[in-house]
Amino acid sequence: MERSVFVLLIGDSEGRPVDLYQKLQEADALLTARAAGCKVEVRWATNLDQYGVLRTRLAAGALDAAVVEPASVATASLMLGQLKGRTGLVLLNVWDPAFAEPMARWGTGHPVATISQPQTHIGEIQGRQVSAAMPQKAQVLVITGPMRSSAARERLEGLRAALRSGISLQTAEAGQWTEADGILAFNSWYGSRTSGEPIQAIVGHSDDLAVGAYKAASAVPNPAQAAGFRSARLFGVGAVPGYGREMVDEGTLAASVAVRPNAGQAIALLKQFWADGRSLPVRSDSEAAAYPASSLQGKAPVRS
Repeated sequence: MERSVFVLLIGDSEGRPVDLYQKLQEADALLTARAAGCKVEVRWATNLDQYGVLRTRLAAGALDAAVVEPASVATASLMLGQLKGRTGLVLLNVWDPAFAEPMARWGTGHPVATISQPQTHIGEIQGRQVSAAMPQKAQVLVITGPMRSSAARERLEGLRAALRSGISLQTAEAGQWTEADGILAFNSWYGSRTSGEPIQAIVGHSDDLAVGAYKAASAVPNPAQAAGFRSARLFGVGAVPGYGREMVDEGTLAASVAVRPNAGQAIALLKQFWADGRSLPVRSDSEAAAYPASSLQGKAPVRS
C-alpha cells in the first residue's frame, strides 16, 4: 500500500524555500520516500501561512502523515492541538516541553514524533569555536534566528554556556534565517548601539545570517568602523554544500557547524510505524559537527 506524505517546509511569501537548507530538506525527503515506497508532496510556506496550507491539503484528500518544519513554536503547538486523530505528524527542528502532553494524548492510530537538530549542542560547538579563535578578551556580535523558534533560543543558550570568560556577547535578532535578514538585523543593531568598542567576531545562527551581517557591516558609512568590521571573524551554522561549506573552505567564514537535513529521517520513522505499529520516540536528534573539526582546537583561519 502506497502511503501519502505531505512535507511542509519554511518558505517565503511566494512559496519558495527561504534558504538552501530547505531545498536540501526537500531532496532528502524525496530520496527517502522513493526507497520507502511513499508518495510525497512538498510545499513551502511562511510562519503565518503554514497551518492554513496544511489544513487546505488535509481538506483536499486523504493523507497518511505530514512532515512539517514549523517556523515557530506557536505554529507547532497549533498543529499538535488541532490535528490529533486526523493524520500522522512529525515535526522537524522545533521543541517545547509543552509538546509532551498533546503528543501523549495522540493515540495509537496515527504516528506522532519530533526530530530536531541538536540545537543546544550546535550552540556549544559555536561557543567552543569562538573561544578557540578569539583573543583573551573580545567583543562578539551574535545574529540570532527569530526567537519565536526554539532553534534560536537553544543555540544562543548553548553558545553562552560554552564561551570562555573574557568574551562579551551582544545580540541582534533576525526575522528569518537569510542573508537579507542578517543585513536587516545588523543595521538595526548598528543604528542603536551605544558603545564604539570594536567587534572581533560576528556569529550567525546560520551561515546566511553571518554573511548578511558581514555585508552590512562592511558597508557602514564610517570608514574606520567599516574597516574594523571587515577584520572580524565570521562563524555560522549549516556548512551546506554549495554555500556555507565553500565559504569556510575559501576563508570567508572562519568556521561553521555542519548540520544534516532530517526530513528523510522523518519519513524513515513513518515507514517504521506503518510496518510494526509501535509508537515513535517523542524526540529524536539528527547530527551536527564542527566544520572544520580543527576549528575546536585553535585559531580559526583569517580571511586573506
